Amino acid sequence: MRTRRKNRQRGQVIIEFLLVFVMFTTLIFSLVQICWGLAFGHYSQYATFMAARAYMAGGTTRQDQQKAAEDVLKSMVKNAAGNDLVPFLARARTGDDRDIAAGPEPVPGAFIGTHPRADGLMNRRGYAWAEGVQYNFDVPLYLVPLSSFARDGQGESISVGSGSDGLKPVTWRGGIPFTSDAWLGREESNAECLQEMNRLRGMPWARQDGQPLIEDNGC
Repeated sequence: MRTRRKNRQRGQVIIEFLLVFVMFTTLIFSLVQICWGLAFGHYSQYATFMAARAYMAGGTTRQDQQKAAEDVLKSMVKNAAGNDLVPFLARARTGDDRDIAAGPEPVPGAFIGTHPRADGLMNRRGYAWAEGVQYNFDVPLYLVPLSSFARDGQGESISVGSGSDGLKPVTWRGGIPFTSDAWLGREESNAECLQEMNRLRGMPWARQDGQPLIEDNGC
């Protein structure tokens, strides 16, 4: 009887140890994952801000400004081969799964240019800010007891967004979708400024003595 009781107690101890170990491991992985996700989220926000600054600065043409933003963003969130910098922390959300799916995708997961909601309204001063950079990525889930749950339903459509901005369907890939963006506006390029100055030169009130108008990037 004593031998059987000891065996039952040993079995109970092993079961309790395994339960506590799984719970403790889950807690540790959850905390580490949250820290990683927050760290990369802040980093990606800084990356989009720096890319938006490059896009805002004046250049010879608008294409030069966009290329500058592409180079900055790519150098911060991609490796030399053009792949995700840390794929085990964040994977680019590309194509139609992006928050702003319209327009080209010069950097996988990114959007650079004029916000679609401001398309056709950029001549209004109140919409001058609506040009910038956006980067979309997924943070994978590594919760041990929930790993099978996180993998279930991959490829199905889920809705992300807020009530005020409206919900957007994206494909569930076993990770939490995030978006970092920075809208700082864009200075007119030298080519656009020259075009504007030429337009002003043709106005009735423009100088008629043949002297050129002053050209700067403050058009």
